[in-house]
Amino acid sequence: MTGRGNEALVAAGWQPGRDAGNRALLGILETTSTVAVDGVTAWQTFPAAERALREFHGLAVTPAGPGADVAATGCVVDPTLGRHALRTFAAFQEGLGHRLFPFGRTDADALLAVDDEGRLFAVDHSGWWLLGESVAEGLVSLAEGRAPQRVTSWSRDRELVRTAEDVVTDLVKTALVLAYVLHRHGLLVTRAIRARAVGFRGFGGVYLDREFRLRRKTLEANAAPLADDIGQALGPAPLDTTEVRLELRPAGSGAKRPAIGCSLAVGGQRVGGIPVQGILVQLTARAGFMLDADRRRAVDDATAEVERYAATR
Repeated sequence: MTGRGNEALVAAGWQPGRDAGNRALLGILETTSTVAVDGVTAWQTFPAAERALREFHGLAVTPAGPGADVAATGCVVDPTLGRHALRTFAAFQEGLGHRLFPFGRTDADALLAVDDEGRLFAVDHSGWWLLGESVAEGLVSLAEGRAPQRVTSWSRDRELVRTAEDVVTDLVKTALVLAYVLHRHGLLVTRAIRARAVGFRGFGGVYLDREFRLRRKTLEANAAPLADDIGQALGPAPLDTTEVRLELRPAGSGAKRPAIGCSLAVGGQRVGGIPVQGILVQLTARAGFMLDADRRRAVDDATAEVERYAATR
């Protein structure tokens, strides 16, 4: 590392091969002994956090002059400063898809966290930010005032015009087209479709909530039998007052939310307060998924293909 940020680290006491030893281990121990109010949730350390804290624990880094992109800020590396933010960190790491451990606090009162890949993050009143692909890079970015990358989930809604086919057949065929698009761009391998039907009048009775496995054949060959299976499972449900939603499910997903989500629904949908007349397609991506540039490009390409498909219906 070179530059003003590196000089700030050296001035704070860092040097290559630095090991804070017992001081770092005591900080980790004090942090992991903190338990949330539910009496169950607690911090769990991992090798990347232990390595980073042994190298940087106890440093008080000061700003290295005016910020290059944003205001430069200093920080203190001490995991105990964030040990009471269990709920805040737990909510974010679910979307990130990686474990987090407290790392310290900035002079602007943002909490720092290291993940199991060794990246440095910060959270403040405006959300979560990626500071660097490594802890050293993140600390330098803070000291030099480099612009961080906002970490947020992604979603896109698209209304598709209904075809002349019945509701279930139209939904199933559309779902399989979306499954093909997402698979072609390396985003999602669909192994099942979850079908849920809920009345949107009165008490909203649940008519169907079941997962249907795809058969070991082409997506096109799955359309008719899958539509028949879902139609029979729906039985006499009043489709004119029922929301029917299909969700693409990957293999072995269980209860865990996949990194990429795709669902489509008919009935009772609104976008911006305006009723949806066709099929509402909802694409989502977890925050951690969108940090990778190649994945972002794949999502953009898949979204563009969905737009082209929508124009041909």
